Amino acid sequence: MELTGKVVLQKFAEGSKSEHDAVFLDTGKELYRLKIKGGNPFYDDSLHKLVGKAIKAEGKLTPYFFEITNNPEVL
Repeated sequence: MELTGKVVLQKFAEGSKSEHDAVFLDTGKELYRLKIKGGNPFYDDSLHKLVGKAIKAEGKLTPYFFEITNNPEVL
């Protein structure tokens, strides 16, 4: 599956023990929490460097993430 959108940072699980700033992909229609395959689900520097940029990425949907399986293309 391929998605295109803007990478944004926002709170996840606010008010819980799991609360943290998470990286999401905003496609304009949906908001997907991002994770790179094999990466840390709480903090991944390579994803945080993409915040504010438009990207195109291939991956798969899991129950909790859009798991990126390639190097995202900055548009």
